[in-house]
Amino acid sequence: MSVGRNDLCPCGSGKKYKKCCGIVTPITELRSRHEQKLQKEYASWVERLNHFVAGKVSSETVQQARERFAAEVGLAAESVMNPEWAAHFFNWFVLDVKANGETVLESYLKQHGRRMDLDLRRSFTRLHLNAYEIVQVERDVLTVRHPLSGETRYVLRTSPLNMQPGQIIVGRLLNLGLRDLLFSGSIILQPHVKPALVEWLGEHPEVLEAADNPERRTYTTALYRFIVAFGASEGGSRSDGLTRRIYTIPDMDRLRQAIDAQRAFELKKRDGSREIWVYAPRKEEHLFPTLKDALLELYEVQAELILQDNTAWVEGYPAQIDEVASLLQLPDQASEEEIRVLTSTGSRLAKGTLFVTSEPMLPSPVLQWAMRAYFTEKWLVTPHEALDGLAPTLAAASANETLQNKLQELIDHLVRDGQSGQGLGRLIHLDTLKPRLALPNNTLHVANLLSRPLIEGLPESVYTVQPERLADINRFVAEMTEGKSEATVKKYDEAMNNFRTFVRSAFGPSFTWEQLRQEDVAYFLVHDIFTRVDAATKTLAGNLLSVLMAFFKWLDKQYGTSIAAAMQPLFGELKEALPEAYRLRGLLEKEAHQRLFGADGPKQVAEEHLVLISRETDGWLAKRPSGETIRLSLAAQAAEALAPDWTIAGLIGQTQDGSWYLYGTPELYPQAVSQLLGVTTSVPV
Repeated sequence: MSVGRNDLCPCGSGKKYKKCCGIVTPITELRSRHEQKLQKEYASWVERLNHFVAGKVSSETVQQARERFAAEVGLAAESVMNPEWAAHFFNWFVLDVKANGETVLESYLKQHGRRMDLDLRRSFTRLHLNAYEIVQVERDVLTVRHPLSGETRYVLRTSPLNMQPGQIIVGRLLNLGLRDLLFSGSIILQPHVKPALVEWLGEHPEVLEAADNPERRTYTTALYRFIVAFGASEGGSRSDGLTRRIYTIPDMDRLRQAIDAQRAFELKKRDGSREIWVYAPRKEEHLFPTLKDALLELYEVQAELILQDNTAWVEGYPAQIDEVASLLQLPDQASEEEIRVLTSTGSRLAKGTLFVTSEPMLPSPVLQWAMRAYFTEKWLVTPHEALDGLAPTLAAASANETLQNKLQELIDHLVRDGQSGQGLGRLIHLDTLKPRLALPNNTLHVANLLSRPLIEGLPESVYTVQPERLADINRFVAEMTEGKSEATVKKYDEAMNNFRTFVRSAFGPSFTWEQLRQEDVAYFLVHDIFTRVDAATKTLAGNLLSVLMAFFKWLDKQYGTSIAAAMQPLFGELKEALPEAYRLRGLLEKEAHQRLFGADGPKQVAEEHLVLISRETDGWLAKRPSGETIRLSLAAQAAEALAPDWTIAGLIGQTQDGSWYLYGTPELYPQAVSQLLGVTTSVPV
C-alpha cells in the first residue's frame, strides 16, 4: 500500500503526508508508530468503557442479562459469574446486545468517541465474535486464518498462554492497522473441533457479515452454545472418568521430536529410561527480582504422558487424551482402562492441578514460598464477586464504607480457611494481606507506612491523583533545569520521574500536597524506589534527598505550605543513613544469592521484617514479629555497618544446623524509618 503526498499522514497528525512524516520516514515505520500509539490508547479506552458500564447499567439489568446469557448458552446460572465465563458475558452484553436500539458500546462511543483516534474507534465498532485457526506461532505474533473464508490475519501475542498451530481461537480481533490485538475474552479449541466448527460456520453466514453489519451480531450465544454442547457430546460418548491409554510406539525418536516441538509439554521427571511429561496448554509465569530474577513457572496439568521402552501412556480425561493424541499424531490403536489416580502422583487429576517449577531451580522451601507469593499477588489484583466485581486492591483504595466492610469479611474468611488448612487461604501469605490492603493490623510491614494501597497501571482513573499534582512536578523540573548542565537535568529527571510515578499510584483524586506525610516519603525512599530503578546507589540516595527537599521548598513557595519543615527531621536523619542502606543492600544481595543457589538449601523459609537488637560475632541478634529472637548470620562488612533498631526486610531461611541466613534481596530501613513503623510502640518486638 502507498500513501500519496497529498493524502493525510498515517501517523494520525492530521497533516498532509508531504508536510509531515513523508519527508524522511518510510511508510513501514509510520505504520509501526501508529500501531504502538493505538495499542497504548487501547488500554485507556477499555478502562473508561468499564467505568462507563459500571455507572450506566444497574445491577438488576446485569443480573437479568446474566440469566439470559446462561439460558441461551446452556450454562448453569452461577457459571456466568465464574472467571472462565465472566469476560465472555461482559463482551456479549456490552458489544452485541441492543437496548433501546443501540449497544452499550454504541452509547459509549456516541458520548466519548469523538476524542478517540478514528482508526481505533472504527476497530471498536467492528468487534465481533469469530473463529481463527492458528497457522504459525512466533515470539511476538500469531498468524491465524479463518477456517471458512481463508482470510489471514496477524495477532500480537500479549498472553502467556502456550498456543500451538492447529488450535482455534474463538474471540474478537481489534485491528491496529497491519496487525490485530486479541480482545479480552477468548476460548482456545483443540484441532479435532475444526470439522464440526467449519460445518457450524457454514450454517451461519451472518458470522462473516458481522464485522460490517452490527445488526448481524445475534449469533454470539449460539456459537458459545455450540462449543459447550460439542464438549459435552465429545465427553458423553464414553466414560468421563480418569483414563489411561497405552500406545505402542514404533519410532520413539520421532515421538520425542514431536514432544519437543510442542510447547504444551514439559518434562516433569526422568528416571532412568522412564520419562514423565506434563501436558499443560495453559502456563503462567512470574518473575521474582528479589530472587535474582528467578522465573516461577506454573503449568495447569491437563494430562500426563509417560514414555517407557516402546510405549507411551497417556493419563487424564478422554477429551484431553484426544488432544494429546492429535498433537503428537499417536497411533490409532491403543488399549484403554479406567484408573483412579495418576501413576506419577498417586492422586486424582483435578481441575486446577498445577505442576510448578522455576528457572533456575530454587530450593524446595523457597519454591513453595514463591508459589504462595505468586498466588498472593494474583489474588490482590483479581476481580472478586464478593467485592462487587472489584479487585481487592481497588476495593481497599475505595472510600466506600460498605465495600471496606465486605473486604474485611473476605479477609476474615480467608484467615479462617488458612487456619483450618482449607480453600484459598492455604495457598497465599495471609500475614501480608492486611498491610498490603491498608487494613488495621499489628504486623510489622513496610506497607503500613501507606494510608491506602498503591494502584499501578491505571492511565486515568478514579483511584489516581488529579493531573494538576503531576503538572506541579513537571513545572518544578522545568524551572530547576532551565539552562543547567546535562548532569543536572539527568539528576532532576531521574529523581522526579520516579517520584511522579509513585505519587500517581499512591494517592487518590482528593490528594493535595499538604496531605503528604513523612511515612509516604519514607515508603518511597526505602521500598518503592527499588521497583523503579535498576540499581540503587549511594549517589541515587543523595540525589533523591536533595531533589525532593528542593521540591518541597518549591511547593512551599508556590502554595504557602510548610511541607519542607515537616520533612526536614526525617531527611536530616536519613542524610547519612539512606546512602549507607543502599550500599549495604548491594552487599547483602550478593551474599543472599550465593546462598540461595548454594549446595545446602534451607529447611524452612519466611519473609519477615527483623528488628536488629545487638551485634554478634557472626552477624546480629534480631527479633522476629512473633517476638522470637534469632541470630542472623551476615557478612562482616555489612554487619559492622549496621546499627541497633535498623530493620531488615526480606526472605530468611534456617539451615539444618539451626543458623539463619538471608535468601533473597533484602531491604534495609534505618532507625528513623523503623520508628515510623512503630517498632518501639505498636509492635511487640
